[in-house]
Amino acid sequence: MKKVLENKIKKILNNFKGDFKIDSRDIKKGDIFVVLKGSKDHGKYYIEDALKKGALKIISENTNSKYKNKIIKVSNCKIFLKEIAKFKRKKFTGKVIAVTGSVGKTSTKEQLKFFLKFEMKSQASIKSYNNELGVSLSLCNLRLNSSVAIFEIGTNNFGEIKKLTKIVKPNISIITNISSTHLKYFKNIKNVAKEKYDMINPKYNNCLETVIIPYNLKFKTYLYKILDKQKIKIYTFGDEKKSNLVIKKIHRISKNKFLLKINYNKKNYNYKILTVAKHQAVNSLIVILVFFILKLNIKKIFKNALYLPELKGRGNIDKVYIFRKKTLLIDETYNASPLSMKETIKYFKEYESNKKYNKILILGDMLELGKKEKSYHREISNYLNVNNFFQVILFGNLILNLYKTYKNKKNIFYFSNQKELIKHLAKYIKKNTIILAKGSNSSSVNIFFKKLYNKELIEEK
Repeated sequence: MKKVLENKIKKILNNFKGDFKIDSRDIKKGDIFVVLKGSKDHGKYYIEDALKKGALKIISENTNSKYKNKIIKVSNCKIFLKEIAKFKRKKFTGKVIAVTGSVGKTSTKEQLKFFLKFEMKSQASIKSYNNELGVSLSLCNLRLNSSVAIFEIGTNNFGEIKKLTKIVKPNISIITNISSTHLKYFKNIKNVAKEKYDMINPKYNNCLETVIIPYNLKFKTYLYKILDKQKIKIYTFGDEKKSNLVIKKIHRISKNKFLLKINYNKKNYNYKILTVAKHQAVNSLIVILVFFILKLNIKKIFKNALYLPELKGRGNIDKVYIFRKKTLLIDETYNASPLSMKETIKYFKEYESNKKYNKILILGDMLELGKKEKSYHREISNYLNVNNFFQVILFGNLILNLYKTYKNKKNIFYFSNQKELIKHLAKYIKKNTIILAKGSNSSSVNIFFKKLYNKELIEEK
């Protein structure tokens, strides 16, 4: 049975130069469309669209006499994709890098992708494809002539990282940090750490050579216990002197540039990087360690760091006219956790602090925090001084718990209604206004900010 499956995969991949796609809108000539059932729709209704766009073949669990010569029938499309992914990983001879962590996975993966391309043929998973389907699809589309492949590994429940690690089998495993995320399932931060550390467990990956972690990583004694007596190198970074890569100084030199002074192997390096957020500047240290580990030219990072592209929803800044007034919008609505919320509030306080801007901070719900979700929202008051901003606006259900902690409501406002929020902004947006929004991906603030950015809500005021 295994041999039959392998032969089927070989037949599909023979001279195949396209990509596997699960969305018919993304199909290009020569791609293969994989028919999957979604939460709201089914791919079987888009087979004709895919073929019209030039799909070479259709992988489906059902036959269709109309497209008989185009369909490759399998018993389970998701399992079949995973088998192709395993086959491709087995054939790949380059280095595989995997990134996990509570926050910073995608931005770190994108930095690695950006900088590594200057030294070798590299490939990375697209968007935030970090679950079983996304990782499998990314591996299926891996070009075997690449020198390095970068994958993002995510989780929101026990056992998911173990499963993905067995598929990806990284040579270099990176853990960006451990913090309070997905506590709805993990219950506490220690369980988050245990789940993340499955990615560095040799039981699930016999290809692991190197691990990169922050020096101050939480529960790292557990990590060292897992790797005890293993021939796996551990590299650390941070401002602690015992780190392999030491941050001697990190300083904001403009609204979107940082200067970093670092030391590695008793040698000092200085460089500037284009980014609005300090934590993203710190992520560049991971890239530097990867360059040292792979014996690449570190100067390529320093030369190109001021051209680093920004990521949507992770601090990108745009000038938009809202109610006929030029307004700066800072989008931090891709995701939110207690740690990233704290970092964002600190960053916005410091942003252009020497200039007269009307700063409006809009905060939304942090999702998947479990039984203590209300408490985590109230705790934001420990580091949020509303007097640092022109206004603080809270929008969502859980964030109401933060609003209730403030007795003096002078600069802080709460809205549960989108139209009321728009009316409020219409009244208070002035010349030189900056709005920063922070909330989880599917929160009310995330949805609201997208519409505000596209001016979809202005007519509703």
